[in-house]
Amino acid sequence: MNLQSRKSICSWILLMLCPLLLFCGCGSGDKNSVSQSTSELYNQSEPAANESAVDSESSEGAGATEATGEDPGENTKKTTEETAVKSETQINTEMLIYTCTLKIDTLDYETSVNTFRQMLNNAGGFVENERYSDGITGQEYYIEDSEKTKTYKATVRVPQDKYETFLSGAGQLGDIRSKESNVENVNQEYTDLGTSLDIYEAKEKRYIKMLADITDDSHAISIEKELTELQIKIAQIKTRMKEIKTDVSYSTIELTIREVNKYEEEPEKTDTFMQRLSATIKDTFKNFLLFMETMLFFAIRVSPYVIIIVLILLLVLFLQKRSKKKSSKKEDTEVAEDLEDTETTEDIEDTTNIE
Repeated sequence: MNLQSRKSICSWILLMLCPLLLFCGCGSGDKNSVSQSTSELYNQSEPAANESAVDSESSEGAGATEATGEDPGENTKKTTEETAVKSETQINTEMLIYTCTLKIDTLDYETSVNTFRQMLNNAGGFVENERYSDGITGQEYYIEDSEKTKTYKATVRVPQDKYETFLSGAGQLGDIRSKESNVENVNQEYTDLGTSLDIYEAKEKRYIKMLADITDDSHAISIEKELTELQIKIAQIKTRMKEIKTDVSYSTIELTIREVNKYEEEPEKTDTFMQRLSATIKDTFKNFLLFMETMLFFAIRVSPYVIIIVLILLLVLFLQKRSKKKSSKKEDTEVAEDLEDTETTEDIEDTTNIE
């Protein structure tokens, strides 16, 4: 007889003696002690009964094992290991965040943007932010639409169940030049945040209860400080959990729609001799007129300076002539005086010779 069988027999004996102990009291004379002993015996008998049930199951298993020739412990161990492996390899797909970056080129910019907005409205999504650019910045003058290269950039949110449908329809917006998708599993982070939140909230309740019973002001202030810090942590955890829920419920798509022009190669032209001659004569006459026009404008622009220069030159010449005239008059006067002196000298000599 094994140990389990002995325990089972003892438990049944104790259960049979319980009524006798209740009526006789076993000489103790105290009803409370009798009820207590009865409850203890009942508690002891309950696991014993459970053990007997286990023994019966094990005996049945042993019989089955003897029939099949296998060890039940090994079967239980294998089952446990298989369950553990399955639980480890299984991925929880309830907390997945989907993000995608799309770059699309289009020949019809307005139609593509309007189609995108209609798709977003049908999917029940919304725009977080958007930006428009015409490709020409910093210009202070008007530019025609034909010279602009328009670009539309937007960050949108789409419900997770409409995410794949929305992306599959993006091809109608234009030519998809690049597409980058990403999936992030935040189940572990969300679970850790929930565990931390439960711990902090339980701690918060204890602090509130302690604060209600404290009479010392200094101790109350320290508890209030710790309670405030704890509540800040709780608020941060709740905010992060809310962000995760939002990111899981609404997938993020970064979209860029760029306007492009279709390349068309121009055919090569071959002109005849007369066409080339006519074009040459026209270009020559046009260049001659342009040259004459340039010279005319140049003459007009420099004419004030030329007039001033001519006046200065005339003034200089006038002053030179005047100075020459003065110098010539002075020379003539000097010559006349010299002649007079010479004549006077000759007269004196003549007079002297006559005497």
